[in-house]
Amino acid sequence: MRKAVVFGAGSVGRGFLGQLLCEAGWAVTFLDVDETLVATLASTGSYPHVTVGAGGPVRTMISPVTALDVRDVASAVEALDAAELAATSVGARALPAVADTLARALTRRIEHGRPPLNLLLAENVHDCAAVMRGLLAERLPGLIPQELAASLGLIETSIGRMIPAPDPAATAAEPGIIVAEPYRFLPYDGAAVVGGLLDVPGLVSDAAIPFAFYGDRKLYVHNLGHCFTANLGLLVGDKRVCDSIGRPGIRYVVRAAMVESALSLALKYGANPGSLLDHVDDLLHRFDNRALGDTNQRVARDPERKLAAGDRLIGALRNALELEMPSRHLSLAVASGAVRLLAVPGWDDGRLWALLDAGLSDVMDAAQRRLLESQVQALAGGFDFCAQLELIGTTFEPSRVI
Repeated sequence: MRKAVVFGAGSVGRGFLGQLLCEAGWAVTFLDVDETLVATLASTGSYPHVTVGAGGPVRTMISPVTALDVRDVASAVEALDAAELAATSVGARALPAVADTLARALTRRIEHGRPPLNLLLAENVHDCAAVMRGLLAERLPGLIPQELAASLGLIETSIGRMIPAPDPAATAAEPGIIVAEPYRFLPYDGAAVVGGLLDVPGLVSDAAIPFAFYGDRKLYVHNLGHCFTANLGLLVGDKRVCDSIGRPGIRYVVRAAMVESALSLALKYGANPGSLLDHVDDLLHRFDNRALGDTNQRVARDPERKLAAGDRLIGALRNALELEMPSRHLSLAVASGAVRLLAVPGWDDGRLWALLDAGLSDVMDAAQRRLLESQVQALAGGFDFCAQLELIGTTFEPSRVI
């Protein structure tokens, strides 16, 4: 049986990577720091995976798996030496620790004459392959870049599956349980693979379009819409994303912002706009998954990061402004993030507008800035659908793009 090693046995590790690999006939070894979870997976050799959707929950057991404490470096290196594929889903802060272990494993694999190893980077980290390449270069100064490239494929992915945190009561009863939505496609950068394309159902690669498109689509359509929904949902007092996207007013402005961003991406990458619009409506349907029970508080957390230049809100608006595409609803999405951030202690109007201007001032004209200011001011009193439509209508000008 083919062997894979996955750094991180959390939501994406078990909820996505483990399922795809095991169902394709791979044996998976997870590397994690959670001692209880590691012991559970190592002793049972499987874990329950619950897919929740309109058809009701579907429970399957994912196997064969095992787990090691990632701090047991010798055992982790041994597992990586025997693997044909690896993956990481640990978050940006843990990537240096992954690089420590991976550098040792690569040194051993090269000494043993092992074939190249491909590493799926299932991380929400911009330009993650370059980040990991830099970390490994620091740890392997004697390995020239060509040798590193020949020994390791650093393969970025675009994680589109929604996997909420498990219910604490369910986790207490079954430490390994994971719950996820039915969506199971994982786009990956096929051009970065060392050797042939990966033969795992659910892993998809399209050489006809730059892989950067998939990262931008995830961030500026999926993450944008999800965050916008949650921000407005908190303003109206909803606890769950599904309750918020079920409100016609919220659904209208969220879809409009997602469409503006999708059309900008279609222009930027030469992608099929019809397919992107279909993707928007599929995402809205998935946001409405009541069985998933995702919370607005979770989706809207860390508002400063989500309002940073290049992230889901400002980045999507900036892209539309640069391309001279419609952006009035994207402006409202940014306003929702601004109001959310103003609720955080230590933030005031001066600090907020310094942040917004840093990301937008060079592409935003006076009229666009006035609209954003008006939207922020209106949202500060709560979300009023009609009031926001009136603001947008007052500033409406036909698109300059024919």
